[in-house]
Amino acid sequence: MKVKHSKYKNTGILFELLTRQITSDTISGGSNKALSILKKYFNSKSELLKEYKIYNALSTKSYSDENKATILVNTLVEAHTKLNRSQLRREKYNLIKELKSTYDLNDFFKAKITNYKTMASIYNLTENKDATPLSIVDSKVQLIEHITKPIEKVKKNVVMEKYNHEDKNTRLLTQKILLEKFNDKYKGLGENQKILLQEYVNSVSNSPSLKTYINSEIKKVKKQLTQYANTVTDQVVKIKINEAQNLIKPLCKKSSVHDDNVSNLLNYYELVNELKSIHG
Repeated sequence: MKVKHSKYKNTGILFELLTRQITSDTISGGSNKALSILKKYFNSKSELLKEYKIYNALSTKSYSDENKATILVNTLVEAHTKLNRSQLRREKYNLIKELKSTYDLNDFFKAKITNYKTMASIYNLTENKDATPLSIVDSKVQLIEHITKPIEKVKKNVVMEKYNHEDKNTRLLTQKILLEKFNDKYKGLGENQKILLQEYVNSVSNSPSLKTYINSEIKKVKKQLTQYANTVTDQVVKIKINEAQNLIKPLCKKSSVHDDNVSNLLNYYELVNELKSIHG
């Protein structure tokens, strides 16, 4: 049974999209509005943070024992009923209102959520007033199956779990160091490279809009390389440019975007930026 679900009201998805937007804002070099919004609404006094912790535990916790998984689901769903509902609704309403005034919501919510089914199941068990008995059973089964899947599939969340359990000062210091290292690593990127990375962070690898963007950029790069091939006098450079042109191919309709596609385009940008710096 398909669960009726709202991304706009799903605290787990809101938190994940905000953290992605923080990375995107950092790459773009502008003011990090998403970070300010995250600190404002997910603080130690907010009900949103309490609710997020329930989402996070249900989506990241792992047990090999189905009975333990069932106890976890039942306990956390019960814990959710003890949240201050009116405060939670108010905080979520204000959060969405601020997101709407800061970003284009269609763009903000267009990114693919890899654990969407799990997040939808949590929402159905804790927030969906229209949930039917059958949909509740389906959601519980889905969550228990998710929690009891092999540990290797959730290993990548261990670092984030440890980070979430650190004290506030340690987390702020870690965040500051990571942002400084990130900015230092990418400070030499050209504007076209930063924009591509921003699109990649926002859209995630399987977004149709990302494929469209990459194909449009490939056309631009091929056109730029053609122009340089016709103007450079160094024959060795001309040969290299022609080789690069032959290698650049748009993504076909049936293919998905992979890391290699983004990496290759970044390298082609580097070539174009280098030619521009030398030949103008």
